[in-house]
Amino acid sequence: MTKCIGCGVELQNKDIDNLGYVENLSKSICNRCFRLKNYGEYKKVSLDNKDYLKIINTINNDSLVIYTTDILSLNLDNINNFKKVLLVITKRDIIPEYVKEYKIINYIKERYPNILDIIIISSIKNYNIDYLYNKIKLLYNNKDIYVVGYTNTGKSTLINKLINNYSNDKFNITTSMYPSTTLDKISINIDNLTLIDTPGLIDESNIINYISKEDLKKILPKKSIKPKTCQIKGNGSILIDNYARIDYETNISNSIVIYTSPNLNIKFNSLSNNKLKHNKEYIFNIKGNKDVVIPGLCFIKTTKPIKIKIYTLDKVKPYLRDNLI
Repeated sequence: MTKCIGCGVELQNKDIDNLGYVENLSKSICNRCFRLKNYGEYKKVSLDNKDYLKIINTINNDSLVIYTTDILSLNLDNINNFKKVLLVITKRDIIPEYVKEYKIINYIKERYPNILDIIIISSIKNYNIDYLYNKIKLLYNNKDIYVVGYTNTGKSTLINKLINNYSNDKFNITTSMYPSTTLDKISINIDNLTLIDTPGLIDESNIINYISKEDLKKILPKKSIKPKTCQIKGNGSILIDNYARIDYETNISNSIVIYTSPNLNIKFNSLSNNKLKHNKEYIFNIKGNKDVVIPGLCFIKTTKPIKIKIYTLDKVKPYLRDNLI
């Protein structure tokens, strides 16, 4: 059985509409990956989280798991399914330099004390990659090392960085902004280590699953975020482009800070203007020092009491957490 080195599916030349199709079985990459890498053409697949979790559930308890999450979302929903976890927080380059990394690390350690270690990296900037690689070798126990994470956390980009930095191999696995790029396990040998890339899990509450290619380009930040501070008092509304509406109510002089892609427009909106109010409403009565997270889009930092109503796309589910930054 020969697998595509880009996405991990078995190569076949029988059915052009099925996964893994190639004209010639001597090729190492399927047509879907080829079109995605070279032309940016994305073809949706019928696989879903049930299929991906079957793959994830084959991981042995004594295997080291490199669990990736990006610095904006910090989705750790499945991290307790593994016993030996090295947490890698990706995309450090999109958060302002003044953000204190130890605050993020301590925030997670307080809630997940069983994590072996936490490392914040940027694959784009090559930041902390040597430190991460040495930590992987230190924790290596002669078992396969699995790389796990949700879609668009930079999992495959990290693996390609490790290949380029520490291996003589010239191939790269397929990366893209789209969900379900990696479809099955991909085995990568780097020095004396065997890394197994796994399909990115799909966060069904994340906005990236429900928007177009053009919208994805706007929402996913490519450079450092410049937080937007909004000074507010009384009642009002703020629009984050066409993706979310924030209605607020506060009795004191207050401020909220919005961390989102610099490509998005943030502007004040009249409460009488019903833009986006046809969507589901989420209400948060906040006492202070909380972040409201709209998965995949932004998080909104508050430090004083405020009532917030969030309207966003269907199936996207905002939630509350303690201040991260």
